[in-house]
Amino acid sequence: MEGGPIRAAVMADTHGVLRPEVERILETCDVIIHAGDFDSQMLYHKLDVDQPLYAVRGNNDRGWSGGLATVKRFEIGGVKFIMAHERVDIPSSLKDVQVVIFGHSHMYYQQEINGRLWLNPGSCGYKRFTLPLSLAVMTIEDGNYEVETIWLEKGYGTPGAAKAQMETSKMGKYEKQQRRYKQKAGKAAGGKQAADKEQRDSRRKEAERDSLFMIAKIQRLKKAGETRDWVIRNLGDEYKLAGTVYDICEKKPGLNARQILELIKEQIMSV
Repeated sequence: MEGGPIRAAVMADTHGVLRPEVERILETCDVIIHAGDFDSQMLYHKLDVDQPLYAVRGNNDRGWSGGLATVKRFEIGGVKFIMAHERVDIPSSLKDVQVVIFGHSHMYYQQEINGRLWLNPGSCGYKRFTLPLSLAVMTIEDGNYEVETIWLEKGYGTPGAAKAQMETSKMGKYEKQQRRYKQKAGKAAGGKQAADKEQRDSRRKEAERDSLFMIAKIQRLKKAGETRDWVIRNLGDEYKLAGTVYDICEKKPGLNARQILELIKEQIMSV
């Protein structure tokens, strides 16, 4: 792998499901980190094709998964990792480990403890109860990293919101009716203007996410040695933006996808 930032997709608990939107994200990444419960040998081999795959065995990975470790230590871009499917299997002695990855709960978790990142990317495959589908993308370079949380569902946004949804399901019939009545009254009071703003914001966020995915894909293709002309020809309707992104990557190879997007926005505003 050449020098420069490394994008790592961090995922877990796919349980035999590889969603199209997840595949799009994986295409923008250089490596895949999977914290177990593939639940399907076919899915494991599908992930282990285009990018290096760092994986551990989950409690639902049986038979075929005998070659996978329960606990795995590895290093990417100067960052030292340890990973297990269940948090309880992480050893107490972590030494110089910078990032601890685990899964199993299907709930996203990210916290710095004593200068060390503990990360559960949640589930991006099989949906469990009302927990939101999620994964993470890490940008790694020279021993440093950044983490981006990617929520795959509208209407949740955070695990806290998912818990609130679970509590809602426990309410009695009368309470549910009252809550629905209040929600309708609130929407009526807000009027069409609030609804239109929410829709515009949603479209803007989706467009920004699509742009970030495309920029990251171009970075990966350039890193793999593809020429500017090849990249432009193979990105269809986005050929103009593809050329701009490729040129920025040439001039400023150290920028990540979000920094490139902000630079493009600045260029558009200055015209």
